[in-house]
Amino acid sequence: MELMNLIIREGKTWPFEKEFETMEDYRGYFLSHAAFVVQSQHFFKRDDVEYAKGTMMGCFYIKPNFPGRCSHICDGGFITSPPFRQLGVGSIMGKGFLKLAKDLGCKSSYFNLVSKSNRASIRLWEKLGFERVTVLENSANLKGVSGLDTDYGYRYDLESLPEDYTID
Repeated sequence: MELMNLIIREGKTWPFEKEFETMEDYRGYFLSHAAFVVQSQHFFKRDDVEYAKGTMMGCFYIKPNFPGRCSHICDGGFITSPPFRQLGVGSIMGKGFLKLAKDLGCKSSYFNLVSKSNRASIRLWEKLGFERVTVLENSANLKGVSGLDTDYGYRYDLESLPEDYTID
């Protein structure tokens, strides 16, 4: 919840303006279905700061994007902890998402709001084979963006993911 609230305060990637005040509210949103954490496997030092083995580097969820008859289309929400950005943590989570979403029975994935100003996210999803399928102009009021940002929708056909797909 602390990391999620940090991202909300940053105001650059997620649409929320109000922080989660209780663990119950946070659990209801981020932990309502399948949630995963990427932890460091060893001692880590970056920018003169030391991080212990087991430090949370990022987290993500997988849950239905729509109810009922469309619940086989999943969504994902991803957060990389600021000290671990630009180190490949997002790539590990993205690859893990593809494998885990398919294993959970999802047929496809659709990310609703990938902001144009979030270049790292766009590069990641396109590198992993997601297809940009929607453009929503003037959709996001983000910090650091003049006016309203444009958001993209990205889709991945999980049924096309090879059975022997591995996360390396």
